[in-house]
Amino acid sequence: KGTLQGYAPLLPVLTEAPELPHTIWAEVKVRPDCPTFQEVKTLLFERVLQRAKEAAASVPGHAIHLTFQYHPTETTAIDYVTAHGGVYRESIFRLRRDLTEALPIVPTPAGLEVRPWSMESEAEQQAYIQARNECFPEAPITLAEWRGFQSSPAWQEGTNVTAFDGSEVVGCVSAYWDENISQIAGCPAAYTEYIFVRLKWRGRAIAAYMICQALAYLKERGREAAFLEVKATNTHALDLYLRLGYCLVDETRIYILSL
Repeated sequence: KGTLQGYAPLLPVLTEAPELPHTIWAEVKVRPDCPTFQEVKTLLFERVLQRAKEAAASVPGHAIHLTFQYHPTETTAIDYVTAHGGVYRESIFRLRRDLTEALPIVPTPAGLEVRPWSMESEAEQQAYIQARNECFPEAPITLAEWRGFQSSPAWQEGTNVTAFDGSEVVGCVSAYWDENISQIAGCPAAYTEYIFVRLKWRGRAIAAYMICQALAYLKERGREAAFLEVKATNTHALDLYLRLGYCLVDETRIYILSL
């Protein structure tokens, strides 16, 4: 009768790496007061399964991981997914860095140039995407997706703090914000995300230096807190973030339904 009773967003992240599965992020939401709650949820869930397989068909030959992310308190949603074959896979930690406190001093990596990089040309964007996808093959990004992000409100004052070895991209930290995160945090807040260093340059404290430069960039622009997310199993990165003054503030959990 014209009243929205439920919805089910779906975001396919398809890979071309032969050994990796497609990740299809999904959610199924139904109004708690819907008189046909279970029926609507079942119809939406079945449609999600169908659409996930249709989306993955464009790059055949891969397993399909229908992926849900929940806060531990979302027990009803978790119970529904696990009852339909979903399995807990890993936890994601959310960290916060108070930018009103002093930032650590990290030595500049020898032989590298580290600077903000707006990457306005297609050649620069392609270089970034190649380096990032090399470090995150399980979550590749396309040129169209990155350009879409660059045109979003979150990127209008954002930048990538990037390390270069000559003309080669060594690593990046994306620093950006929008007012949604500030409203949630209760102060002018931002993100330090998509942090990576390519393999042959690791072990030289490059990530620590880039992160501190990104935090300084945000602090200079009036941000009072910076957030990031990291897999709980990525203990090396987690230890680094904690040493740089980030604190654990929340956890969400990933559930996988293999199709």
